[in-house]
Amino acid sequence: MKRSNFNLVKFLNQQQNIIKDEHVFEPTYLPECLVHREEELSLLANHFKSVLSKSNSNSGKHIIIQGPVGLGKTVVAKKFGMTFEEFSRTNEDVSKISYFHINCRRQRSWYLILTSILRRLVPAFPIRGFGVDELLTFLANIVNEREHGLLICLDEIDYLLTERSDHDVLYSLIRHHEGILHLKQVPISLILITRNPHFQTLLDTALLSSLCNSVIVFSPYNNGQMFDILSLRVQKGLHENTCSDDLIKSITSLTINNGDARTAIELLWRSAKVAEQEKSPRINFEHIRRAKSSLFPIKRSVITDLSQQQKYILQALALLLKNETSCGFVTTKELQEKYCEICTEAQILPRKQTQFWNYLQELAKHGIVELEVRNRHHNGKSAGRTTMISISDIPISELLPLLE
Repeated sequence: MKRSNFNLVKFLNQQQNIIKDEHVFEPTYLPECLVHREEELSLLANHFKSVLSKSNSNSGKHIIIQGPVGLGKTVVAKKFGMTFEEFSRTNEDVSKISYFHINCRRQRSWYLILTSILRRLVPAFPIRGFGVDELLTFLANIVNEREHGLLICLDEIDYLLTERSDHDVLYSLIRHHEGILHLKQVPISLILITRNPHFQTLLDTALLSSLCNSVIVFSPYNNGQMFDILSLRVQKGLHENTCSDDLIKSITSLTINNGDARTAIELLWRSAKVAEQEKSPRINFEHIRRAKSSLFPIKRSVITDLSQQQKYILQALALLLKNETSCGFVTTKELQEKYCEICTEAQILPRKQTQFWNYLQELAKHGIVELEVRNRHHNGKSAGRTTMISISDIPISELLPLLE
């Protein structure tokens, strides 16, 4: 039997030569500076500012945050809520506010949500033996006694509102000066986060009118914004000179279709892990392709089912991209020249420009290649546009043997 030479202790003792701080790439990471979400933060501050006033009535403020996954909704809410609470605690002239961030996908019942809030307010609070109405009464008594306002963020609220009774509890929190809660001069404010663009249609008329239709819609990040976000993660999370701007641009272009920063950050992290696994001193384009392949794998049958001419084009592209001086992209002209060279060697007649372009577009439709139109400049003047071509979803080291 062959003995293994792998030394686990030695492996665990090895220093990470690319990743400096793993936490920077985790979903729970809260950056010191939230780039390109300043407007949303200012909207939240403007909306909730009156809650801090000691002369304010007991009516809280409520808002809905809407947008697809990966647009910074959670991190913006957390940043605002934590800053809001800290500001209230360190300023004598304002009302005191406690912030609670609840993920409704993990805590899918009002019982769990209210119990977690009460346990933070009163650590010895029993976790069993009470109904939701009783928990609401306890909450009202504690808030009234302490004269301490609450700002509660219900993240992924869609998972919570499954029954009519769930709507009733939400209504009680929103209209807290009535019914079970009947608070005095202490506000309860809510932030409701949803991915559903039609969330308001799920609410009954009473709830919708109580929310006053206050909504902040998060738009997808654009190319420049995504680049800035990734650059900051590189600066905070990776060692110096391990990831170039060209690599950040490549990751940006691969994930910009949905404007999802979470996916882009994960691709950056996976690329760094691949590079470290290979003991590389820095990340390169092949590491990105390997990482993206693990995130969104292309079925190998898609490659093997291509036509002969498409395979020659793909082989030409892979050979060009194998050279890291390509910066992850090649021009149409470079690709066609390499394709003709391969066809000549194989004694196959290469296709003309129109058919070549048609094949290239079919490869793009399959998701095998990426086509990006860029503006060209010469001596500071526009020199027209050119199409840049890359392979993103399958590593070159795996693709070339498959084609051969």
